[in-house]
Amino acid sequence: MNCGEVARKPPITITPDKTVEEAAVLMADNHVGLLVIVDRNNPKKPIGVISERDVIRTIAGKAPLTVTVDKAGTMHNFVYVYADEPVTAAARKMKQYNVRHIVVLDRNGELHGVISIRDLIGEKQILDILARDW
Repeated sequence: MNCGEVARKPPITITPDKTVEEAAVLMADNHVGLLVIVDRNNPKKPIGVISERDVIRTIAGKAPLTVTVDKAGTMHNFVYVYADEPVTAAARKMKQYNVRHIVVLDRNGELHGVISIRDLIGEKQILDILARDW
């Protein structure tokens, strides 16, 4: 099974000029823990991510909720895998970088989806693959 097969749902995206408050509302409304920050002119071009952890750090740091997601999230150096890579690549990178979500790109660098730790542990077939690999 490859990463593209696991990342079935369309990713929830946000542009860099939106606020942390807007990001939090979008996460809550869509029941997700990570938003992909995309280029305003190209919604298929990921430029960063903002996670629940980033939102909490922003609030704990006393930054106003009006700070933009490009200031609160991780820009350019986000963790990703390619859609044609095996699902074990996603699990390895999640462990290596201590993240709960990973962006999935096609080989052109365009956004395909997101895999969460919940996606990995939610299906017996994936757990079997991961168990065999480890």
